[in-house]
Amino acid sequence: MQFAVSGYYGFGNAGDEAVLAGIREAFARKSDNRAKIVAFSRTPEETERAYGIAAVDRMSLTAMRQVLKESQLLVSGGGSLLQDTTSVRSLLYYLWVARLAHSQGVPVMFYAQGIGPLRRNMSRRLVQIVARRAACLTVRDEPSAQLLESLGIPRKRIEVTADPAFALTPARSALVENIIQQEGLTFEKPMIAVALRPWGGVGESPLQAYADLLTAIRGQCGCRVLMLPMHTPQDTAFSEQVVALTKTPQEFPILRGNYSPEILLGLTARMQAVVAMRLHALIFAARTGVPPFALSYDPKVQNLMNGLGLSECVESWRGFDAAETAGRVAVMLSDRARYVHELQVQIPDLERRALRNAEMALAVCHNTQTR
Repeated sequence: MQFAVSGYYGFGNAGDEAVLAGIREAFARKSDNRAKIVAFSRTPEETERAYGIAAVDRMSLTAMRQVLKESQLLVSGGGSLLQDTTSVRSLLYYLWVARLAHSQGVPVMFYAQGIGPLRRNMSRRLVQIVARRAACLTVRDEPSAQLLESLGIPRKRIEVTADPAFALTPARSALVENIIQQEGLTFEKPMIAVALRPWGGVGESPLQAYADLLTAIRGQCGCRVLMLPMHTPQDTAFSEQVVALTKTPQEFPILRGNYSPEILLGLTARMQAVVAMRLHALIFAARTGVPPFALSYDPKVQNLMNGLGLSECVESWRGFDAAETAGRVAVMLSDRARYVHELQVQIPDLERRALRNAEMALAVCHNTQTR
C-alpha cells in the first residue's frame, strides 16, 4: 500500500512537520509498518532524512504524477491547508494537487484538515467541488465540520477526529536532556515556554506589548521564560525582536536549534505552562499534559482551546493588557494540578482520534482494492 501525502512540508514549520510525523506514526501503527507514504515536500531530501520516508519535490509535476500513479490514495493534510486568510495561491495549490489525483483516478482523503476561514465565494465554491469528490473527509475540529456542512457536504460523510500530532510521543528522556545541555538551559526555577509569531501587516505586531508580557509573566509567575520558535528562521528573528525590547534580554533565552517534533514534545513536557500563538505549541502542551494559554490570532486557535475545554485560557493576540494577561497565566498555574489532570484524562481519546485518521485511510484503500 502506498499513500501520497500533500501538505506544507519541508518549510521549517515545526507544527506542519509534527503533522507529517504524526501521519507517519499513525500509518506505521495501524498498518503494522506495511503502508508506505510518500510526501510532497519543498525539501524532499531533508524530509527523507528526518522521517525515514520517501519524498518528492512538491513543485515537480512529473514526480508527483509518478507517485500518484503508484499510490492507492492521496492524503491531503493535515493542517490548515484549505483557507484563504494567508494566501489564495496556497489554497489553489492544495486543491490543484487533489484535482491532479482525481485526474489520475486516485481517490482523495481530507486528513484531519482544519477547514477555513474561507472568505471568498470562489474559495468556498472550489473547496465544495473537491470535497464532494473526496473519498473520505476527516477534520480536526467541530467548526471545520460545520463549515464543510455549510458548503453542502452531508454531515454523515464528515468525521471529527484530532490533529495528527496527537499520535506522537516525546523523544527519549536522555536525548531531551542532551538538547537541554546543548542549549544551556537550567531548571533551578520552573520554566514557561512562550511561542510567538509575526502576524498582521507591517507594524501590526504589538512588539512592546509582547515584551511587557514576558516581563510580567516572569514577575507574576516566578518562572523563567523560554522563547520557543516554531517556524525557523522567522519565529527566531521575531523572538529576538521582542526580547530586545525587554529591560533584561539576557533573562529570556531563545531555543536556537531546529529540532524534531518529538524532541520539542519532550522539551514541552518539562515546562510548567506554555503561552503561545502557534497552534502546535499549544497542541504539544496538551499532548504532554502541560497547561496551555493561547494568544489567539486565528479561529483555529480558539477552536482548539474550546475543544480542550480551556476557553477561559485564551486572550487576543493584540489589544491585551500585559499585566492582566500575565495574571491570568499565574491564576492558571495556581490551579495547575487541576489543569494537568483534565488534560491527562483527554490524552488517550485525542491519541485514539488521531490514529483514527489512518484507520479510515486504510479502509478507503482496502475498499478500493476489493471492488
